[in-house]
Amino acid sequence: MNAEAGVRTSPHAGSVYDALILGGGLAGLSSVAALLDEGFSGNVTVVEPRARSDYGRDRTWCMWDIGTNPLAHLATHRWTRWVVRDDHRIVRASSERHPYLRIPADRVYQHLLERAESAPTVDLRLGSAVERLDLDDETVRVTTDREVLHGRVALDGRPVRWSPRDSGLLQSFVGWEVVTADPVFDTNEVVLMDFRLRAPGAIEFFYVLPLAPDRALVESTVFGTQGRSVQYHQERIDRYISSVLGTQVQDVEYTERGIIPMSVEIDRDRGPHNVRRIGLRGGVAKPSTGYAFLRIQDDSRHLAREMANGTISPGRRASSGRARTLDGIFLSFLRNQPDLAPDAFLSLFENVPADDLVAFLSEAGSFSTDWRVVRALPPRPFLGELARRARNALGSRAAHRRNPGRGRVGPEGQPVSPPIAASR
Repeated sequence: MNAEAGVRTSPHAGSVYDALILGGGLAGLSSVAALLDEGFSGNVTVVEPRARSDYGRDRTWCMWDIGTNPLAHLATHRWTRWVVRDDHRIVRASSERHPYLRIPADRVYQHLLERAESAPTVDLRLGSAVERLDLDDETVRVTTDREVLHGRVALDGRPVRWSPRDSGLLQSFVGWEVVTADPVFDTNEVVLMDFRLRAPGAIEFFYVLPLAPDRALVESTVFGTQGRSVQYHQERIDRYISSVLGTQVQDVEYTERGIIPMSVEIDRDRGPHNVRRIGLRGGVAKPSTGYAFLRIQDDSRHLAREMANGTISPGRRASSGRARTLDGIFLSFLRNQPDLAPDAFLSLFENVPADDLVAFLSEAGSFSTDWRVVRALPPRPFLGELARRARNALGSRAAHRRNPGRGRVGPEGQPVSPPIAASR
């Protein structure tokens, strides 16, 4: 291996790879692990612009443990209690069955890279960037800054530019892992949403992962049609710690930031049958929350199972039609009635049993679970959003009849004018 660039000499030079994985982030490396777990016997190449030494802690993944996470053993912290609050109300919930996990990215990358490096059928092309993706007869041709590769199937997890349409939002965030002058954090509970300091007409909240009484990851999060600047988030965090928590920052040990698309409009299965989008590029993040980690693991297993069986069938992955409908209504509500959002979130956590709400947010629940969630929400604004979506759908169908060429896609199955996004 070239130690500087992280490029392994290919044992399959000149051949057609059974699978090309474009992007060696969470989705790409999870796909490698899933293929190995499923006994996929073909050769796999991962193309990633980062060198091996560039992998580090660039984000923190958190999720509820619902028993389907193959990387749960990498968690450094587990909480069984969480809180949601605003200026007037505090709602606490707990679950011994589904603790909330914290998994730093460096632990995930190290584990998945070691698995890939130890597999003789996997070829890591680190330090290599994709420049073009084309169809070549029955194969996919990938041109990088170093070479041309051919594959029978490509799993495309590269970052994609994305912008919200009529009903979508962007979730922008900046997190500081801080050491404070005073012990102000309760290490027994996670603050999932603190709506204090929220500007009118905006959906803004703070997210706090307590690591010690005087140390925590404090994150400013905003849902909006445009991402907020890093400076805006930093000023909010500083004000939250000083005016709400009543202490001062002694040190900032780590920072992270990102933008996550929240949309039901990312159509992952348009385009060639042998080019499949994965990760945020494939719309795997849950539209109403932005949670993606568990859904990436589920999606990776789904595709790996099909590839090991020799077939990749078309059709949506990760979300059921029922979940997409509920997510679409909730997103429309958040976009059009942001001042009602804090009360809606508080009502969910107050009126839905914790295990049921975790199942709903993780899309592991039943129809009866979803119904309990729907009943906990204020009916009038959500009925209004349902009517609005129906009107919009009728208008979209009428527009399509007038202009049937709208929405065409390019050779990679992406919109001809791709929108903006960054991955967390």
